[in-house]
Amino acid sequence: MALEQIADKVVETDLLVVGGGIGGCCAAAKAAEHGLKVTLVEKSKTDRSGSASQGIDHYGGAFQRGITPKEWEEIFDKIGLERFSRGSDPSRLYRVYANALWGLEELEKLGVTMRWDDGDIRSIVAHHPGPAMRVHWINVKPEMAAAVRKRGVNVLERTMVIDLLTNNNAVVGATAVDTRTGEFTLIKAKATVMATAACSRIFNPETPMPWKYKFRYHWCPVSVSGDGWAMAYRAGAEIANMEMSERGYRFRDDLVMSYGNVGNEGVLSKLLTWDGEECMMRDLDKLEKQGKDPFYQSLTHLPDDFQKRVEVAFVDERMVSLKIAEERGFNTRTHWYELMDARPNQLNVPPGINVDANFKTSLKGLYAIGDCVAGSHDVATASTSGFLVGDSIHTFISEADEPVIDETRVKSLKETALTPLSAKGETEPMEMESAIRYIVNRYAGIYRAEGKLREGLRRLASLKREFLPRLMARNPHYLMRSLEVRNLLDIAEVHMLACMERKETRDNYTRLDYPQQDPALDGLYLYQRLVNGKLVSEFRKLEPMAFADDHQEER
Repeated sequence: MALEQIADKVVETDLLVVGGGIGGCCAAAKAAEHGLKVTLVEKSKTDRSGSASQGIDHYGGAFQRGITPKEWEEIFDKIGLERFSRGSDPSRLYRVYANALWGLEELEKLGVTMRWDDGDIRSIVAHHPGPAMRVHWINVKPEMAAAVRKRGVNVLERTMVIDLLTNNNAVVGATAVDTRTGEFTLIKAKATVMATAACSRIFNPETPMPWKYKFRYHWCPVSVSGDGWAMAYRAGAEIANMEMSERGYRFRDDLVMSYGNVGNEGVLSKLLTWDGEECMMRDLDKLEKQGKDPFYQSLTHLPDDFQKRVEVAFVDERMVSLKIAEERGFNTRTHWYELMDARPNQLNVPPGINVDANFKTSLKGLYAIGDCVAGSHDVATASTSGFLVGDSIHTFISEADEPVIDETRVKSLKETALTPLSAKGETEPMEMESAIRYIVNRYAGIYRAEGKLREGLRRLASLKREFLPRLMARNPHYLMRSLEVRNLLDIAEVHMLACMERKETRDNYTRLDYPQQDPALDGLYLYQRLVNGKLVSEFRKLEPMAFADDHQEER
């Protein structure tokens, strides 16, 4: 059977970019400049997609040009290689930061405004290993989307990539579905770049319970469903550090202040007990036992120009918060902001797809950039990694063979993907997603132990066995949610299996049944991959640093 008889549409391209966020747009635009035929696929609208969809107020990693390998090693010594890299290739991290200023220049070429409203560059001390830059980027995504189209990139919007296609351990394309029409698409590509952000939705959202169906996550909820991780994992690519989860983000509503919006320009907020006593962060546990909580941040003492910048920061990242506060009679300049409460509600920076210094995964022809990469996080990393891959991938494509597609495999993937549209079951996607979140929070939250993990895995297996086949989709948009649930279920299972492997307590990772750090695991990181359908897990050391020459002096 011909591919045209299986798929409703067949797209042939040199480069497939999955995800239209910051990293995806940068990679697609740069690759197109080299004359490549580029197709960018985004499951929402590229104008407002990705983790920076609503905007962003700071850009990390703006360092001096041409940072040397020696300087980079000194940074690692100061911060701690293990804590900073989280098992990701240190050579790749070096390339990102060594090219940070070049990345800024490329962003300006795309039409992204780098300066504040008054024309100045504003620095903030918010991110290591150096200062970051305060930006006013409420329209960064529309600007990027326009730049991508201007360069001739074929943009498929409202289209969700479902699975990667492989041939002889190489990625040769992907399957996708239109989330408005249900049209099944086959994409043949010589190379694929995964730019689908991280995964947060296996944990509860930031919105207070009992509104468990709400999608209030620190990043765009459409972007953090683990699509890229799950696709790469099912295709056989190696993933790293999946036992880790961050507890540094907060459980919040619209009357609390995001930490990133205060204290970053040398002017600190005041921290107060409920009855107005000034206090320090280190004393909160003790004060809570004395009945002094909730705790508040106060900005009432700050000058007017700083207040305006705080408001702009809100506008850039969550404009609706100011509107909601106003409607509730909350004056942001005179009221106190309740301190956000810590919860293990995000699977954040450490895990992801394992790549080398050139952002290549363990599968030939598959690259990964931005937050979906192990150890990566922030806009600067996403944009710079996107530009670096887009600037060099033409070399690989010029030598790549024409994609060979297994028609039987495509037919099977189509049947799996579209089944929910014809399912007569009663399982709603959000109902099942909430069950996944409950299981992961309950059995693999901050405090883990073998018994809890085993019970969590048993319950996830029950979901997969009993309810996944009965998952229903009333229309193609619901089909997207059903496919996201499939990805979330895979990631949740891998996360728990990884937690079973690490039998120790280290850094943010806690095992109550193994409370001590295991010296035998010092400097070792956990890597996992599927081999013939079976999960293989391996602890190993990072590769030695090998610094790439990106001609920084010329740039």
